[in-house]
Parts: sequence; C-alpha cells; structure tokens
Amino acid sequence: MSERGRASFSVVAVGSNTTVKSSPGTIYRVLVSPANGATVWLENSANLGASPNFNASPNSTTIAKIGEYANAQPGTIDFGPGIGFDALTVAASSNARLSVVYE
Repeated sequence: MSERGRASFSVVAVGSNTTVKSSPGTIYRVLVSPANGATVWLENSANLGASPNFNASPNSTTIAKIGEYANAQPGTIDFGPGIGFDALTVAASSNARLSVVYE
C-alpha cells in the first residue's frame, strides 16, 4: 500500500463561492468560524455559479449543505476517513470563514 500525500488546507472568507481544488482529491474537514447563522455548501464541481442560491435543494454533485448554525462558536464538519471529489467548490453565507482540510 502506498503512502498517502500530505493534507493541505485552505482558509476561505466567502460571501459567494471559492474553488478550493479543480482536480480530484479528498476532503476531510471544514472548520466554520464564526458559525452563527452561517450556511455552508460543498460541491463536487469546479463552479457553483457567481452567487449560489442557498435556498435551493442539493443536487447529485452536492457533497454537503449544512445550514443555520445556532451559535457563534466555531463549527466542525467532519468527513471521517475522507470523501473523494472530482473538484471542490465551497460557499458560505454571511461573514463565515472556512478552513478546508483536503488533499
């Protein structure tokens, strides 16, 4: 068995969306701070559009859509052993800051 690569991270301050990686990889965790009222959308795509509709329903390329955190404490979205993707775009509403851990 070959050794896995080193995990990378990206700190994103978003109001619309950001492409984290445009090639295949694995996502492990997303830290959301401040989490109060934020909605986070993770898409298996290189583009979510200029302004994603957070009221829309997830589709077949949506990795996760987590919404309306109840408090201002940092939130963690943990993907355990990791989830594979072809490309990764993240979006968050409000003034949320995201730290995305991936490889």
